[in-house]
Amino acid sequence: MPREREPVALPNGLLKNAPPLPPLLRGARRAWLGLLVLLGLGQAGLGALSAWALVKLQAAPAGSSELLLRALVLLVLAALAIGALKVHERVIAEKLGQDYVHQLRLVLLGDALTPGHTTSLGVTIARTTNDLSGVRNWVSQGIAPLTVAVPLIGGSLVTLVVLHPALAAALAAPLVVLALCLLVWARTALIKTRQMRRTRGRLASRIADTVTASDGILASGGTRRELRNIRDASGSLVEIAVDRAETVGTIRAGGIVASTLTTLLVAATGTYLGLDAGVTMAAMAVAGIASTPVLEIGRIVEYRQTYRSARMVLGPAIAGAEQRRRSARARRRISAQVAPPQAAADGSVVVHLELPGLTAPGDPVRGRPRDRVRLVSEDPRAPHEFIRRLLELSPGPESGAPDSLWVTGENLRALGTRRTRVLMGSASAHAVFERGTVARALHYRRPDLDAACDQEVLDLVGLDLSTLPKGPRTTLRRGGEPLTRSDRARLALARALYGTPPLLLIDGLEGDLDDAGRSMLAQVLADYRGVVVMVASDALAARLGAREHHLLPVAGEETPDPVGMGARAEGRAMEDDDE
Repeated sequence: MPREREPVALPNGLLKNAPPLPPLLRGARRAWLGLLVLLGLGQAGLGALSAWALVKLQAAPAGSSELLLRALVLLVLAALAIGALKVHERVIAEKLGQDYVHQLRLVLLGDALTPGHTTSLGVTIARTTNDLSGVRNWVSQGIAPLTVAVPLIGGSLVTLVVLHPALAAALAAPLVVLALCLLVWARTALIKTRQMRRTRGRLASRIADTVTASDGILASGGTRRELRNIRDASGSLVEIAVDRAETVGTIRAGGIVASTLTTLLVAATGTYLGLDAGVTMAAMAVAGIASTPVLEIGRIVEYRQTYRSARMVLGPAIAGAEQRRRSARARRRISAQVAPPQAAADGSVVVHLELPGLTAPGDPVRGRPRDRVRLVSEDPRAPHEFIRRLLELSPGPESGAPDSLWVTGENLRALGTRRTRVLMGSASAHAVFERGTVARALHYRRPDLDAACDQEVLDLVGLDLSTLPKGPRTTLRRGGEPLTRSDRARLALARALYGTPPLLLIDGLEGDLDDAGRSMLAQVLADYRGVVVMVASDALAARLGAREHHLLPVAGEETPDPVGMGARAEGRAMEDDDE
């Protein structure tokens, strides 16, 4: 297997040896591309049929005749058939592009749900919308038309060779010149497209950051400063876009000129050779049909360069996503094979949590029913990292001893998500809820349970839904609106408590609650029958009589470089590129 070359950032902004995207020729897409080839051959065949009809018209007498009528009917039917084939071509092309982009979108969104994912929300949205739009345009309006154009032009050349070889040469000459020009113009277009996309990405990132920090900007009187910065960034985008438009316009004009010349040169060649008028007319008709995709060549090249620019972002992103998923599966597979410790095997403890690098050797977090364990460390990050690694939100170290996580005698890493969420519930500060109703958010962890105990859980956490417009059917938007911050924390706690899991994880939740909410939290945790592992304040821990478990500091780690980009600075440059 050949060794993959490492990507290299070039001074002109391009990325050499960008990781490839997943193959296009997979599954049904193979059949669709085959159909496009047949559609191209069909159009070429119809062009040849039209040429034959025009040649036959030479024998028609002046005025109305049966031969003229039959030829006209044949020409009209051929034109309608070509139109019908074009409709099918567009539909199949769209299927091809949408299916491929659908696959890429799932890969990118799957990365957002993989441990180790660090890409910002804005970048993820840009990749799954703007960049994927560039890929779709190239596949459906670039590859698909080219797939049709090659057999169409090839078939037309064969027809012209039959009529006269010089006619085929006249058709091919402008196409060859255009192809040579595109070799130069296309690279220039790629560089300018790359510059425009990077500038547009930086502008989008700045706008997103400005809107996010709008309250602080208004409070500090910085509105004019921020608008000035956005104006400057927007002005740069305008200049680059206008400069790119000149190159793109040149490419499109080249396609139009070449398309026009094909028909004109064929006509001139027929006249120069003294061919019959019917033959020349037939050759012009064939050239006209063959030149149709040439008209679109400028747009196709533009789509191609936009795709190549998008690939320089998506290629490393998808390669990194695949590497992270492989690493996550490998870590889980190794942890799933860990033998149970004696205390978990004989049932003397309900919870045994050992995360190498965070828990000291031989000192796992253990708990029996009604135990309250507070995580503490010299490193304030360690308790939060413990919760994140336990929930597989953080990847943890690449090497070292595997995790050993047992709840009620079951290995969490050997279980599916359905069983895991039965054994473990978690509630963290700054809860962000998925779009849906309040009732759905409450049941999200345990959708298998009915709603019989909803009110009981809501009463337990003190969440009153009667004030909402539609009660439990109220739709949550933008992460939890219209709930207040305190009510979101109560809802997060209710979801964690739903079904009474043996292990309850609390991560700084009291910081989001008001005074009444903190009293409620203390009472709920004091009465809870299972094991509570929490990151909490001294006051709450003292009120619950929780014992402290000391964790090791979080080890400093270099960010893994799954696609071989080399230095961290280079990787950061890639992140800036698609913001």
